[in-house]
Amino acid sequence: MKKFLIAIASLGICSAIVTSCDSKAKLSESVQGTWTSNPERVLDSGAATASMVRVMSFTRGNTQYEGTVTLTALITVDNSMQANDSLVSPITITASGTATITGAYQIKDADDITVNLDATSLSIAVDPDAVQLNYNIATGDSEPVLAKLKPNATVLATQQINRAAQNAFFDLTEIEDIKINNNLMSCEIGDRDLNFTRTAPAVQK
Repeated sequence: MKKFLIAIASLGICSAIVTSCDSKAKLSESVQGTWTSNPERVLDSGAATASMVRVMSFTRGNTQYEGTVTLTALITVDNSMQANDSLVSPITITASGTATITGAYQIKDADDITVNLDATSLSIAVDPDAVQLNYNIATGDSEPVLAKLKPNATVLATQQINRAAQNAFFDLTEIEDIKINNNLMSCEIGDRDLNFTRTAPAVQK
């Protein structure tokens, strides 16, 4: 009887291990490719706002449960400068930038992935020519004032985009509660519930 119970227990353990492996394999297969999130607000201080779209690309490595991951953040910032002695009307400053970082991922279990990002790989690009300054009320004196303000506005926007990217990436060690249904994925990153759509299939090796 004792041997029978031990055999039954062993079968149960083996079954749990097989089920766990099958679940991890399913996540590993499903997550491959490139995913793009819905826009999310990452800064709102009244005078400044920032929104971000996340892009995650997973490429399987030499084993089934690990590989490389590339994270990209498409960040847009808007700043407002109120009228003063130098400004006849408020100005809105809009700028966009792209931040990219790479690293490694590992399938932890059926719905969690751990990531190890390489901080030295972080690159941030802001096109100064794309920084827009707009008077709410344009006058004949608007153009020289905007040209004078643009360099400092570009520096400010670059700093804000840099900060938003670091906040998004540097504390990211795990993607949790992953649920994938065809080309839709929901997950939790840093206490944020996010939704993604697959925008590119897995890279074929």
